[in-house]
Amino acid sequence: MRKRPIYKIGALLLSVILIACGTGTTDEATSDKINVLVTTPMLGDFVNEIGGENINLTILMPAEVDPHTYDPSPQDASKIADADIVFYVGLKYEPSALIKLVENTSNEAAVLVEVGEEINPIEFSEEGHKGHDDHDDEDGHDDEEGHDDHDDEDGHDDEEGHDDHDDEDGHDDEEGHDDHDDEDGHDDEEGHDDHDDEDGHDDEEGHDDHDDEDGHEGHGHGSEDPHFWFDPLRVAIAAELMINKLIELDPSNSEAYKTAGEAYISELNELDSTVSALIETVPSKNRKLITTHESLGYLEARYGVEVLTTIIPSLTSADEISPAQLVDVLDVIEDNDVKVLFIESEAPSVYAETIAAEANIRTVTGLWVETLRENQSYSDWLTENVELIVENLVDLP
Repeated sequence: MRKRPIYKIGALLLSVILIACGTGTTDEATSDKINVLVTTPMLGDFVNEIGGENINLTILMPAEVDPHTYDPSPQDASKIADADIVFYVGLKYEPSALIKLVENTSNEAAVLVEVGEEINPIEFSEEGHKGHDDHDDEDGHDDEEGHDDHDDEDGHDDEEGHDDHDDEDGHDDEEGHDDHDDEDGHDDEEGHDDHDDEDGHDDEEGHDDHDDEDGHEGHGHGSEDPHFWFDPLRVAIAAELMINKLIELDPSNSEAYKTAGEAYISELNELDSTVSALIETVPSKNRKLITTHESLGYLEARYGVEVLTTIIPSLTSADEISPAQLVDVLDVIEDNDVKVLFIESEAPSVYAETIAAEANIRTVTGLWVETLRENQSYSDWLTENVELIVENLVDLP
């Protein structure tokens, strides 16, 4: 009769040992993964497509939050400190307080990667969009059909107006996508910054200077446009960068990163074709629009839509404009017979309704330009934005 408790105790001890062993294996497997931190949901979606289950991914900013005004929390510091690598947009996109926190808190071994500097960024224009009609930089943005031909040194010229995409891993797309021929692939005659240090930052400190004391630039940026996600082919450049950085940090999973990355880049090329086809359904005379602030420059450069002007000038640091600027916007609307004004969901201008009423034009809401919505993929985000633009331009008289 007394043997049963002994057997029960023995079984219980065995269960505890097995559970402990199992827990140890799980913790060890988890600890083997590299800790990847990104600042925005957009970057998070990119790197998740490549890293998948091989990484521990942390995204600082929640979905549907305007990255320009994000206020970092004390908890963010510990997340940054635990990261093995940090991807951030850069180009003065994130608030300066966050960038300073990243620089001061990151693990000594962590790699800080400013993605925006590596995707051949286009420049904002202080004069609005008057200079956006011609895209004649050495990447070949000059297309009679309104799409960019990218003629690289190897002579890849595409009649369809899409970019051939040739990278060092052999991503050569017969459909005519971007050719990106150097490892970082970016040299531009339009006056883009040369990046002379080994990380590509032409800055004595290696990072952007953010001069706002409170760390919030509002809608202000540097001279280069950070909203590269409106061009899937530039997202493909960012993906290549992420692939290479993950392989450098975690060579044991290099094949997994390459395979997933190549599949994702193929999806991005298909997304480019989808967006192009959607834009082409709009009569060329209707491919003109006005938005709240300058965020669609890459959509304009890639697909031939024309952003005539914005309510908030590109280099303005707050949602404030002068009466003269208001008059300029109204003049552009009248001169170009603009019918609709697109209002951005993350940061609608207080002047949008005033301008719309004064000019007697329709406002269109629901355009997301800065971030993903909850559980939304980048591909769905871009497709839905373009469909919103197209459906409001296609049938204009």
